[in-house]
Amino acid sequence: METQDIGNPILPAAGVRRSHAADGGAGPPPGGHYDDWTPNPLQRRGRVQSDHSPLTNALLRCRRPFIMATYNANTVREEARLEELAHCAEERGVEILAVQEHRRVHTDQPINYRRVGGCTFITSSAWRNDAQAATGGVGLMVSPRARKALRRVHPHTNRILSADFEGSPVTTVMSVSQLSDNPGDFNARLGPEDAPFTYHTNTNRNGEHLAALLTEHELLAANTLFRKRMGKRWTFQDRATSMRRQLDYILVRRKWRKSILNAESYSTFDSVGSDHRVVAARLRLSLRVPKRARGPGPTGKPSRKP
Repeated sequence: METQDIGNPILPAAGVRRSHAADGGAGPPPGGHYDDWTPNPLQRRGRVQSDHSPLTNALLRCRRPFIMATYNANTVREEARLEELAHCAEERGVEILAVQEHRRVHTDQPINYRRVGGCTFITSSAWRNDAQAATGGVGLMVSPRARKALRRVHPHTNRILSADFEGSPVTTVMSVSQLSDNPGDFNARLGPEDAPFTYHTNTNRNGEHLAALLTEHELLAANTLFRKRMGKRWTFQDRATSMRRQLDYILVRRKWRKSILNAESYSTFDSVGSDHRVVAARLRLSLRVPKRARGPGPTGKPSRKP
């Protein structure tokens, strides 16, 4: 696969409207579309699209599921490993892959955009430790469809990178690495007292911090919501002891619980060479109108619908 460093391939130059961007990735084409290839016959009649969003590039939609995932790669500094990572993402249909520990240093660029095969790898820089070894680094591997939907990328810290994608509502994805200089300091393990279906039988100290974070911000760990066999729950295997742990999570706001169709870990990225497994979630927008409580009618009985 051919790789090359490129400028920002998503956003148009200053002063250029997104609908006129050169790659055609911004704004709907004339006539409107349901998705990337099916014309919308209702648009010609002046009616809105039936998936509740006029944005043809929207990722989170009612009719079309998409797959997002998270993966601690250990390193993709070598070109062969980076190409293999992109190949695995394309082969498995992953639209957005949050990557941790890429270990690529580009301190002269806050955000780097790199085209790898059919994907775009967006990264904030890794850093060098006291021994001058490359450490850390977070990024997003996005498909062509996700690249077209991308609105903004923001590096909050060298461990947190967020991106906004077109949609109604806007879809925000964050790639987060360990939040301490001590390796494994945020290796949170959740037990059944804090999540429905976990690999571990109890919550460790860092898991308590994670559980508090979930409660405070009304989040859910998507890969603990579904009853899976134990072999589908662990995300990390220690190479020295072969012990398995569940350390990687996809966090989703509680209000979008109905949009999560499935979430579990897979071994399909083993060829990249990490001791972590990829954790993937399949999502589709679910809009539920909350039921309004009906008060009693004149006779004291619940009033009927008009």
